[in-house]
Amino acid sequence: MANGDFIVAEECVRLGLRAGAILFRHVQVGPARSALRAEIAAEVRRIREEVVDVEAVRSDPAVMAFRAILKKVGIHPRKEQPSVERLLNFALKRGDLPAVNNLVDAYNLVSVRSLCSLGAHDFDTVAAPVALRFLTGRESFTPLGRATQIAVAAGEYGYVDAQDRVLCRLDVLQADFSKVTANTTNAFLIIEGTTAHTPELLRQTFADAIEVVTRWCGGEAEVICDPLDLSP
Repeated sequence: MANGDFIVAEECVRLGLRAGAILFRHVQVGPARSALRAEIAAEVRRIREEVVDVEAVRSDPAVMAFRAILKKVGIHPRKEQPSVERLLNFALKRGDLPAVNNLVDAYNLVSVRSLCSLGAHDFDTVAAPVALRFLTGRESFTPLGRATQIAVAAGEYGYVDAQDRVLCRLDVLQADFSKVTANTTNAFLIIEGTTAHTPELLRQTFADAIEVVTRWCGGEAEVICDPLDLSP
């Protein structure tokens, strides 16, 4: 399935993934305002009231679906947790969500509300189109916070740009070169769900992401690819 700047390979749809993207233009990225952190704190309080422990996180149907997909491509989800599971566990243990910048903090808030995996990239550093596909093992990948490349395994899935650079390995680890910083003005937000996420939930997640990101970061939003268009 293709739509301009974003492509989802049929093999990933058959695997159970549902992914789409939003392009945010003219955003202003900087430290999160106190009101955004307060909104995050309120959501974390809700999570801690409703979720007993990490076992409850692991047994959530949405988390289980992400874990099952990782297992299908040979990844042990206890060693490499889905991003949603990591965020929920962070909320349980720390009583907060990570503070990075207003854009990352905003989409992390949407992620824990929806239990979809969200990740943003500086669109001006990326060679379009971005494709969600199985990796061949020949792609280049420098993880977030690292200065040197690491190998990726053939048969895993990931988001890859037109220069064969991995933007995100699985939904576990993002690349350093495309990270969102204070210099970012155009951000490419990927929203990933599974067949466990209903069409209504995916539709609401896109709407929430647009509302929350533009409220805290400004700019204008354009849906590049709608996961509801995907079919096995």
